[in-house]
Amino acid sequence: MGDRMIKGLALLGLLAGTATASEAEFVRALAAGGAGFARQIETTATGLGSVGEAGRVIADKTTQVSVDLNPATVKCSRADYGQPMLKILVPALAELTLLNHRNTREGAPCVSAGRCGAELGPQNILASGAGTVQASVRVVLRKVTALEEGVCRVSLVESVHTSIRGLAFVHERTQEVAERDPADCR
Repeated sequence: MGDRMIKGLALLGLLAGTATASEAEFVRALAAGGAGFARQIETTATGLGSVGEAGRVIADKTTQVSVDLNPATVKCSRADYGQPMLKILVPALAELTLLNHRNTREGAPCVSAGRCGAELGPQNILASGAGTVQASVRVVLRKVTALEEGVCRVSLVESVHTSIRGLAFVHERTQEVAERDPADCR
C-alpha cells in the first residue's frame, strides 16, 4: 500500500467523527476492513505529524443522489486495494467531487464499506433487491499541510461519506498540490 494511500486511510480514521454516519457505524465499517486495516490506520496516524490533523475545511456539502444497486454496481473488488473491498459505483460522484474517486478499471467513482468476507459483501446491499435508492452523500474537502524534511507540503484531502441500506460507505483521495516555504506550514 502506497504512502499516500496510507496517509489517506489515516485521515479517514481521524475524520470519521465528522461523517454523517454515526461513530458506531464507522467502527463497524472499520472492523469489517479487518484488524490489519485498523492497525495500518492507527500506526500511520501516530507518525504523520501535521498530516494527521483534520486540516482546514474548504468545502463541506451534502447532496441527495440516486444510486443504482445491482450486481454490476455493488461488488467485491481488489481494484486499487490489497484485498477485496465491498464497494458501490456511484457515477454522480464525478460531478460532486474535485478529486478522482474512480478506482483503476472501474466504470465509475465509488465508495467502500470495508473488506469483503463472510459477514460483509454484496449480499448485505442486494438482499433487499436491485433498484435505485436515494442517498445523502457528504463530500468534505480539506487543505492539509505537513512539514517534511524542511518543506511545507500542501495537499487536498477529499472524503466522501454516505450510508446505503444501513451500511456506512466512505472513499477518500489525497492530492499534493504545492510545496511551500516551511514558514507557510501552519
